[in-house]
Amino acid sequence: MNTYHQALEKDSPYCEERDEDGSEKENFGDMEEEQTEPFDPKKVDIQVTQSIMDAIIKRLRNNEIDLSPEFQRSTDLWEKKTQSRLIESLLINLPIPAFYFDATNEDSWQIVDGLQRLSTIKHFVIDKKLKLTGLEFLKKYDNSTFDDLPRTLQRRIEEFPVTLYLIKPGTPVKMKYSLFHRINTGGLILKPQEIRHAISHGINKGQAARFLKELSEEPSFRKVVKISSDRMSNRELVLRHIAFAMEGVDSYKSSMVKFLDAAMEKLGKCRDSELQEYKKGFLQAMDLAWTLFREHAFKKSSVESGRIKVVNKPLFEALSVPLAQLDPLEKEILLKNKEIFLKEFKELMQNDSFYRSISISTANKDQVDARFKKINELVRKFCEE
Repeated sequence: MNTYHQALEKDSPYCEERDEDGSEKENFGDMEEEQTEPFDPKKVDIQVTQSIMDAIIKRLRNNEIDLSPEFQRSTDLWEKKTQSRLIESLLINLPIPAFYFDATNEDSWQIVDGLQRLSTIKHFVIDKKLKLTGLEFLKKYDNSTFDDLPRTLQRRIEEFPVTLYLIKPGTPVKMKYSLFHRINTGGLILKPQEIRHAISHGINKGQAARFLKELSEEPSFRKVVKISSDRMSNRELVLRHIAFAMEGVDSYKSSMVKFLDAAMEKLGKCRDSELQEYKKGFLQAMDLAWTLFREHAFKKSSVESGRIKVVNKPLFEALSVPLAQLDPLEKEILLKNKEIFLKEFKELMQNDSFYRSISISTANKDQVDARFKKINELVRKFCEE
């Protein structure tokens, strides 16, 4: 029994599982976490500062801390009771964890760790929307707003000591990505694309983030890819296409996370004419995928109609890039050969080595090379008369 037929078995390790974004859960393999480029510790510039909560409150009030609402994870995921207990900790002088900020832009700090705590403080002290509930020690102040508290307790919040870790200008971007990943240790850990989004705001006014958002909202993309926008999963999928279209598969080295990190940085520095070319190719790929596969585009259900229709990310990148690169004549020829192309595509999907390349250890360079090579060969075969 080959890998494809194993995948049809309910208890097979190849059987599809859904990720939280609605796509097929991806198996990156062991190679993904390898660090091949050691950092120079002398270039890491992080300042530790002792301050008081009022300094944070003033920055929040003047919009000098970016809470990054576009992270697509709510800034108020904590329950009211949990938020209230944080405020109670301030009122009774219980220590709270340090805050981490990217302070590259002095006028707009980027939150790295502590989003829910900052959001709670903003809701209570500035927005006045939070009423305390479920307090453990100060039960007499249940149902109180900030304005309801006596001035003594208000001042206790404002003068509460806090520790700030500030990532200073000059820290290299690659190091900053690593710092973001390592610092995120709270209960609501940032996803890699959320980290890219945050860091990209320091490059050309967030050009890369804006571009990915624009493409992820295009009707042609949303029609073929039913994937959640929560936690920026849809934008990361767009970035996977852009990264391989921009860099080429030959430049890939067994770490999808680092490959996409570098592509995000480069995308932020592209000229507008380059962005328009990437957009044109991307939209062409989405339109062609729909014309060829309809609702089965980028899904293993294109082979087996009974399968759950979920996007396979490795298949998405390997198929969308060659489709984006076709010229008008090649596109016309491919569509004329649609039936036989789909027949051979189905045969490819049932090929053991190809199926493994989109299912197991998908971030391994050999697997990436294999899937791109096979699909590119197939597409080119039906684009020439």
